Amino acid sequence: MVGVTNHGIFHSIYFFDPNGHRMELTYDDITSEEKVSMITEAMKYEMLEEWSRTKRAPAHTQFLHAEELAEAREVAPVGE
Repeated sequence: MVGVTNHGIFHSIYFFDPNGHRMELTYDDITSEEKVSMITEAMKYEMLEEWSRTKRAPAHTQFLHAEELAEAREVAPVGE
């Protein structure tokens, strides 16, 4: 198994099958409906435009990743 990743609205488990292919299983976060409901129609277009321009996760989605980023800071605090 490669590991589990918290993507904010869903979680992924990454692993390799017996033939060496990388596989991903996903499951919804228990708060996914609440988080998705916070994304407005206007925000969807802004997010798509930002992604198309930068190829990075849009700033609009930072609230979706707050828990994931907090977990990462606990493991590797900035400046240490």
